Amino acid sequence: MGAQMRKLKLVLLLALVCLVAAACSSDSDDSTPPAAATEAAAQPTEAAATPAPDPTEAPVVLTDGQRDLADALFTAIHEDDTMQDEYRPFTIPEDQVRCLADGLAGVFSDDRLVELGMSGSSVAAIYEVRGIFSLGDTYAITEDEISEVVDRAVECIDLRSILAAGIEAEGVPGEQARCIASEVTSEGIRAMAMSVFIAESEHDLGIDPEEAQAASQTCFDVREMLYQTFVQEELSEESARCVADGLSDEIVAMILGAQEPESDEEIAEMFGQLSALQNRCLTPEELELMGGSGFTPAPASGEAYGSGPCPLADGSGPTVLYFDGPQPLCLDPAKQYTAVFDTTAGEIRVDLDTFNTPITANNFAVLARHHYYDDTLLFRTDPSIGIIQGGAPHTNSPSDPGPGYTIPDEGFGFTYEPGQIVMARTAAPNSASAQFFFAVNENTARLNGQGTYVVFGQMDDESLTVAEVILASHVDQPDNPLGGGPEPPVLVNSVTIEETG
Repeated sequence: MGAQMRKLKLVLLLALVCLVAAACSSDSDDSTPPAAATEAAAQPTEAAATPAPDPTEAPVVLTDGQRDLADALFTAIHEDDTMQDEYRPFTIPEDQVRCLADGLAGVFSDDRLVELGMSGSSVAAIYEVRGIFSLGDTYAITEDEISEVVDRAVECIDLRSILAAGIEAEGVPGEQARCIASEVTSEGIRAMAMSVFIAESEHDLGIDPEEAQAASQTCFDVREMLYQTFVQEELSEESARCVADGLSDEIVAMILGAQEPESDEEIAEMFGQLSALQNRCLTPEELELMGGSGFTPAPASGEAYGSGPCPLADGSGPTVLYFDGPQPLCLDPAKQYTAVFDTTAGEIRVDLDTFNTPITANNFAVLARHHYYDDTLLFRTDPSIGIIQGGAPHTNSPSDPGPGYTIPDEGFGFTYEPGQIVMARTAAPNSASAQFFFAVNENTARLNGQGTYVVFGQMDDESLTVAEVILASHVDQPDNPLGGGPEPPVLVNSVTIEETG
């Protein structure tokens, strides 16, 4: 039921997230901070439960070793214009950065720095790779030192304003972003500091999900946010208000995380409510518009599928690599389908998600039945984001021209976990066609902030083990624009589609 829940939430969360489209196979990240977030970071949060830090005290006197560490910390935070992670979509005031750098360095004596092997150059190297410090993940610092580091971070940096600006940078209106930050407890703010400076947390920004949820429930006016977003999506004000105000309390509670559907039947009932609401409130033109933007639960408009005959289901047809347009609808929505990858490294079985991503699953299955993926390489491995990429029969590289068409994106805001199969795409919306990647380990969560790559299936445990072995065989390849691939090379002999009732 998890995939269906994600889809149902994505239908309604248009107003809560503004995601940056970026390519899995190209360098398209943009670290330019949103103006609104920059302004928010420059000002203390008005509703903060605790006053903003005052880093204007007399300069800390440091030894040479401490000063070397402090300067490295200052440079990393203040001068790193390429930083991409969620902790800094804006500029932290210089006096706060200096207070923090000197304060953290002052926690460790020169002898202790030597004992730990901690220096300005080593900390800078860690930061360059990880984008955050996570000192406790690298150095054997004590609990007392951890507590002091967190104390310095909370004393010097206005973490509440940073949190508010980060939330606003994700598309949440400034007033509500500041409200959420003000609702986070002092323990939550310390957990945020722990996640940045001591050890990476499994939770977003280090804050416990239940606390983040409680803060959101206090501050979000979901109906008003949805109304504003629908107007931005070019619905009339009357239609947008009709839809937003027509949402049931159960659906609103589900958006806020206060309530979860307990069964597939309840999910289906909610989809029915949304469909009826759309039909009552929207004009035919608006229905078509929202179907193209992901508001409709099953955005399977006629243009998403092509025409013409389907390939033979038993795989006895010829190989076809070029097409005049999108694939026809060939999968029966009442049945289940499994893609079976026969590779030189072992078999990988993937259950296709025809419920949440019918266009994507159908496209992949039809291409497979045309033998599009036969005798192709899994040409890319990238342990840093935990993926294996393939699906390029013409060039076995990311520059492959594809099948001659693209398909629409089915949703946004995806999160990535080991075992998934995901469509690769460029930075442009609706640009996926045939290339895919396997999500293999926890590092794939680093793509969560992009969330634009469509997840359309899940492999079983045995198949994930095969994928882990392939990823472990990664070698850097200077001539590979994406870094490297498996060694020895892994060939996909064939991809067959199994159908079950």
